Amino acid sequence: MFGYKDLLNEMEMFCSHGIETGVVGESELKQHIPYVFVGKKNGDYMIVQGAMHAREHLTALLVVCLAKHLVKNSSLPLEGGIYFVPMTNPDGVRLCQEGVGFVADKKRKSNLLKINGKTDFSLWKANADGVDLNVNFDAHWGEGVQNGYFKSACNYVGREPFSASETRALRDFTLRIKPLVTLSYHLKGEEIYWEFHQKSHRLYRDRRYAEAISRYTGYPLVHLEGSVGGYKDWCVEKLKIPAYTIEVGNDKFEHPFPYDQLSVILQQNVDLPRRLLNTVVRDREGLKNLGIEDIFR
Repeated sequence: MFGYKDLLNEMEMFCSHGIETGVVGESELKQHIPYVFVGKKNGDYMIVQGAMHAREHLTALLVVCLAKHLVKNSSLPLEGGIYFVPMTNPDGVRLCQEGVGFVADKKRKSNLLKINGKTDFSLWKANADGVDLNVNFDAHWGEGVQNGYFKSACNYVGREPFSASETRALRDFTLRIKPLVTLSYHLKGEEIYWEFHQKSHRLYRDRRYAEAISRYTGYPLVHLEGSVGGYKDWCVEKLKIPAYTIEVGNDKFEHPFPYDQLSVILQQNVDLPRRLLNTVVRDREGLKNLGIEDIFR
């Protein structure tokens, strides 16, 4: 399994090779949420994030691999820069992989055991406060059909939007970076979510990119009713930028998801961030008449 210590080691490796690394913010337990930046500092940025749900920690390794691909293939044209945030939920990932042993506060440790109802946290999705981060963003917050209102391993919306340290950190980082597009990796199902009440030209624009992502990955577009409060949703509604959630990994596998499927997932997604950012930048620069099939490369 790919854990938090493995991520920190990877960040050291990037840094030792002259690649920019930094911190998005801190988790509930004051652990750093690292990022790695690849590309040009020219204002045309993209954010790619993973492991927002704890048990989906394979996506953290996927995001690291996507960053490495660009580092190793620096001759590939990249119109801007990409901030890779592999593990948005480090506390949750550690809970999932290590149990409560690493939690120093005895009261918190006891509460987590009560919430989970067992010592095995391998299916845990939330952060260390029992908040599901992907329903804690300010985008029709609390209106989802599966939303929960008590601390839980999944689906709890939190006291209010951005009540979780991790969602506040990613919000503030996103507002500071001002990305043109965001990409969120989750497990599982091999599906693409892209809609959130867009209208007019934004609906057309975002669907075009979604269709290109679908052609590249082989994953179908899915219309999801009653799902709100996610990072993608907030980016679409509040920032009015194209944003996508990609559920990687075949649904026939159960959680904890097998790591031997990483090679398949990576093959389906390896150059997607670069291609998507390039397309968005070129579209903005007035190359819309080329057609997305021509510029998504």
